[in-house]
Amino acid sequence: MLLDWSNYGISSIITAGSYVEAVDKAMDLTPHIALVSLHLGKYEGYELAAHMRSIGLSTIFCILAEENDPELIRASMRCGVQDYLLYPLHAEEMQHFLARTLAHHLDGTQPEIGEAKKRLDPVLGVEYTDLSKITNKIILLVRSNFRAPQTLTAIAAELNMSAKYIGRVFIKDTGLKFSEYLMSYRMLEARKLIVSTQEKISVIANMVGYVHLNNFYTHFKTYFGVSPSALRNNTPTHAPDGSVSALGGSHEKSL
Repeated sequence: MLLDWSNYGISSIITAGSYVEAVDKAMDLTPHIALVSLHLGKYEGYELAAHMRSIGLSTIFCILAEENDPELIRASMRCGVQDYLLYPLHAEEMQHFLARTLAHHLDGTQPEIGEAKKRLDPVLGVEYTDLSKITNKIILLVRSNFRAPQTLTAIAAELNMSAKYIGRVFIKDTGLKFSEYLMSYRMLEARKLIVSTQEKISVIANMVGYVHLNNFYTHFKTYFGVSPSALRNNTPTHAPDGSVSALGGSHEKSL
């Protein structure tokens, strides 16, 4: 309501009242620009920006916040947010944001959908553009909340769709059941934490959504062919002929 958006070549405007609704609509519209509140229920607005960028969307994000907190600003910028504006909003600030965005990020024009940099899904090893919108929505929700219990039924309810239907679409696109994809993504996140931090294995298991440590150890050893402790100690696996082989998950080409 502050601006005449048509003056900036913006012809379509949609709104969303929650994180899930934002994911749903953004995947369908693939917006060029997104104005996002800092707090989105249990999520943060900059998390939405990070997750949308992780699947290849080139949307320009601007966080709208009440807190002038340097830590929150840095967190936003680390997630790829281009600007951080404070309430109450003023037309002049919005004009400056749009001018900078058009000049520096959109080159004065609106990019064609699909111009986003090609990115591969870490589990599947395929480009997100090769997957359906439904599958991309599911993956986005997994990435944003993989530490919590997740079921396809719950995601289907949030998207107002049939669990059986989206389950069939997901398997057709990925060759994996939802539970298999979720487990694989958790394993990859666990591996990153194991090699980049000194957190206890039990803590990492909990951080990636495992309540029972034995289940975590079993899944990790099955997926990577090596225990979490051995990976941390840089213990390589050895082929029967004595040669050293790379560690890799069942859906990865290499480590």
